[in-house]
Amino acid sequence: MLFLRADLSGVKIGLGEPVKVMGAINLSPESFYKGSVAKDPDEALRRAERMVEEGASIIDVGGMSTAPYLETLVSPEEEKRRVIPVLRKIKDLGVPISIDTQRYEVASAAAEAGVTIINDVSGLSDPRLAELIASMDLSLILGARGGVKGEDPIREIRGLLREALRRAIGIKEDKIALDPLIGFFREKNWYIRDSEVIRRLRSLLILGRPICIGVSRKSFIGKITGEEDPEKRLFGSLSATAIAVYNGASLIRTHDVKETVQAVRVAEFIRKEVDQVRVGDVEAYQFSFDLRAEDMEDFFIEIGSHPQGAKRMSDKAEMRIIYMRGVRNPVALVVKQEMLASGGEAALPSSSIVFGEERVDLVIIGNLKQLRRLIEKMDLNSKIGGSLSKDFGEVRDALSNLVG
Repeated sequence: MLFLRADLSGVKIGLGEPVKVMGAINLSPESFYKGSVAKDPDEALRRAERMVEEGASIIDVGGMSTAPYLETLVSPEEEKRRVIPVLRKIKDLGVPISIDTQRYEVASAAAEAGVTIINDVSGLSDPRLAELIASMDLSLILGARGGVKGEDPIREIRGLLREALRRAIGIKEDKIALDPLIGFFREKNWYIRDSEVIRRLRSLLILGRPICIGVSRKSFIGKITGEEDPEKRLFGSLSATAIAVYNGASLIRTHDVKETVQAVRVAEFIRKEVDQVRVGDVEAYQFSFDLRAEDMEDFFIEIGSHPQGAKRMSDKAEMRIIYMRGVRNPVALVVKQEMLASGGEAALPSSSIVFGEERVDLVIIGNLKQLRRLIEKMDLNSKIGGSLSKDFGEVRDALSNLVG
């Protein structure tokens, strides 16, 4: 598998490649952002030409709004009527054209009209789409469609994407990018969920595919900023885009190409990619970003580990650095001893050994398993009694609140 890389009809994205921008043109009057809607093929051509001049590597055309709050969808015939004349008009721009559709009939007609990328927000809910893409050697942007409870949104989305990848039968791995579908899940506190996905976006990389993300003028930005009008959400969109790029996005779908390209370039210049080396046939990657225990559990399973072993190893894989202040010196010394005994570490002031019962600062370094063992030891010491029982209990409670 070409880890974290994809070739979308000649547009290379992922590890080692500049972040690419995909310009979105809507042909659906029902779309939430009216400024994105082209009224006819000529206007769509002008928009597409401008987007390419401004730096778009792909043009994405959609004929049906996929907003989750819409009660009715346009017919496949109407969707084709909207998009096919535009696709024929813009097919010679010199960049790949993507069709934003979840319908086999529309995708098939679009491919005949020159489209080489299918952007499917349904996660290949129609198996004929996978057959079409594979038989015509098309590229795919695969969405994480399905139910999300919101308990751990990033893990649930990762599961939906994994299921969608299983449906991508016959499609070349290096022609697939993944999209977590910001704005598509409208459960309670949906805007918090969208923000959490952007913050933890890198944890989707354990699926081995580059990430495409679209945040342009979406409602979670309006909820955060208090701006109801999508026309006035550009600056919020650029902020969210920059954070998404910094957190690992490789392809950005946007209505505002010129402004987005500038935000992307700054964010990718500042961010740190996954460290990689290759020696002979061996490839090695060092993840320099935070992954939670549940992320690592999924990662272990992804590479073929037994689920029980993956669960057992996961607590050892999540590292924490905890800074504590005002810890009674004898308690801090016990913390140090317990962490060393379990293979962790704790840093104390060099003068701690002579300070008696002064309060000191310390830094605790360890994985979740070591920290949970430390909590158990602090709990045990707090129940033994004596003058320090309260101090042991305070450290126990502080650690429990942070570690969980």
